[in-house]
Amino acid sequence: MSIGIRIMFFIMLALLHIFIYYVLFKNVSTNPIIKHFGKFIIFANFLCIIVFLKLYHTHIDSTLYTFLSSALGIFWISCNVAFIVFLFTICIRLGFGAFVLDRLQVSIIFVAWGTIILLCILSFYINSKEPKIVEEHIEIKGLQKPLKIALLTDMHIDVLMNKEEISKIVTQTNLTQPDIILLGGDIVDNYYSIVEDSVLELKNLKAKYGIYYVLGNHEYYYDTYTIIQALNNLGITTLINQTMVLRNLGLNIAGVADLAGNMKKFKQSVLSPNLEKTLSYVDKKYPTILLSHQPKIVKSLNGENIELIISGHTHGGQLFPFQFLVLLEQPFLSGLNVWKHNLKETQVYVSRGVGWWGMPMRLFSKREINILYLMPTK
Repeated sequence: MSIGIRIMFFIMLALLHIFIYYVLFKNVSTNPIIKHFGKFIIFANFLCIIVFLKLYHTHIDSTLYTFLSSALGIFWISCNVAFIVFLFTICIRLGFGAFVLDRLQVSIIFVAWGTIILLCILSFYINSKEPKIVEEHIEIKGLQKPLKIALLTDMHIDVLMNKEEISKIVTQTNLTQPDIILLGGDIVDNYYSIVEDSVLELKNLKAKYGIYYVLGNHEYYYDTYTIIQALNNLGITTLINQTMVLRNLGLNIAGVADLAGNMKKFKQSVLSPNLEKTLSYVDKKYPTILLSHQPKIVKSLNGENIELIISGHTHGGQLFPFQFLVLLEQPFLSGLNVWKHNLKETQVYVSRGVGWWGMPMRLFSKREINILYLMPTK
């Protein structure tokens, strides 16, 4: 991220915190102590976000990490509630006058505070629950026999997604007895030396016909090659613009490097995404499944024979109403979809992810382990 974009981000962050203060604190009381307390709360939350973003790629205490990262979620929820309150108060002022608004304003603000507290508590609770097993039956043209695939995306192994959490996910996945396990990117979200013990838990994943992994955008922020080598040492096959032809199953599993590889520093490297190269390895006698971290890889399609694309990245929005911003960048949010390209149709399955990014909070988007039952077309 360039310096200019970072400056714009922090300016926008500061302005939105000021907006939250103006809407939810400034008019609640004429008492200067209460107003100063409101300023302190707003400034403290802003400062926590800055410190969290500064320390995000380091090894920090899990309690401190939770405290600092939660400021992001609290900010997001507060900002949206403040925006609703702002619009509501304008409507009251225009419809009933300033006198009515003055009588209702304190009550409106207290309801807003209560809503923020309840939504924050709910988001922590939703995220704390173990991932839900989400099943989907998908027909694949040309498939020789039914297959069960377990899909794990967006694990974000870091300070909070620790060894114990990974062990639970591994156990939960193994209990489904999958034929194949796919790791859809953003599995590791820190330098390998910091999260090595947690990553090693992935060696306990069991699948009859192998485990296949593609990079997500977050793996590009760290020691990417070390992460790739570490997972390969665990018996996990990394697909970087490559295809594994499973002749015993009559199936191609292709994996394209993440679109983050288009960044200047990776542009000329093997980590740059190359869909044409990826598909050049397929055996055309068999159907092809393409593993791509970001679903917007579909925008690169131009009539290729791909029966199914499997992705993650979106987290299902993670914290409502972030879903709407995700859809500005990605064509799909979650579940099974269809993309039409040059007289062809390709099915696209998007997972909400088994973990979380940053704050351990989810709102109206649960963590999930996806079990895909691939069936021959009837």
